Amino acid sequence: MKNKMFVAIAMLAVGLLTLNGEALATKKVYSPHVVKGEFELETRGSYDFDDEDEKDGAQKQKYAVGYGVNDFWFTEVYGEIGKAPQDDFVFEAIDWENRFQLSEPGEWFIDTGLYFEYEFGVEDEASDKIEGKLLLEKQVGDFDHILNLILEKEVGPNAEEDLEGGIAWSSRYRLKPWFEPGVEWHSDFGELGEGSSFDQQKHQFGPVVYGKISDHIKYDVGYFFGVSEAAPDGQLKWIVEFEWHF
Repeated sequence: MKNKMFVAIAMLAVGLLTLNGEALATKKVYSPHVVKGEFELETRGSYDFDDEDEKDGAQKQKYAVGYGVNDFWFTEVYGEIGKAPQDDFVFEAIDWENRFQLSEPGEWFIDTGLYFEYEFGVEDEASDKIEGKLLLEKQVGDFDHILNLILEKEVGPNAEEDLEGGIAWSSRYRLKPWFEPGVEWHSDFGELGEGSSFDQQKHQFGPVVYGKISDHIKYDVGYFFGVSEAAPDGQLKWIVEFEWHF
C-alpha cells in the first residue's frame, strides 16, 4: 500500500507541474492489443531541456477521448496544444487515431496490429498529416517488447515535407501491475529521401516506468536523453489514462 501511495504522489506531482506549464511528453509506444468496450480519457505531454535557447522549454500536450468499438478496433480523438521556447501555448491540431488488432495475443509468433491517424492542422497555413504504424509486440517470460514502425506524410494545399519515417521501441519488466520498469528508444529519421546523417536525425533513449495504480488509472512516465545533435539534451514525458469498461 505504501508503495502504491508513493506512485500516486509522484503522479500528482507531475500533474501539478503540468498545471504550471512546466512539464510533459507526447511519446507513446502503441500496443496492438484492443479491448472491446473500453472507454478512455487520456492526457499526455512533453517538456524539452537543452543548453540551446531555441530548444529549451518546448512543450506539447494532448488530451483525448477514446473507445474500443469492438474486439479489433479502438478509435480516439485528440486535441493538441504546443509551445515553442519563449512563446505562449497555441491550439495546433485535432487528431483522429485508430488502432486495429490483427491477431489474438499469442495466436501469431508476434502480436500484430495497425495504426492510422489523420491530423487536422488548425493554425493558419498549417498542413494536415496522415500517419501509419505497424504495431508489433512479443512477451518473453516477464518481459514485454513492443516495436512501432512509423511513416508520416503532410497532405493538403499547405503540405511542404515529403514522406518521413521513424521507430519507437519499448521493453518493460512486469515486476508488479502498479510498477513495471523499462526503457524506450525513439527515432525520428526526418524526410526519408534526404539521406540525413545520424546527428541530423532525432534519436532519444531513456528509462520509463509504467503501471496501473487502481482499476481505472494507468500511468507511463519517462525521461529521454538525446543521443544525436538534433534531439534535445533531455525530455520529460508523461501519460495518464483513465479507463472504464462497459
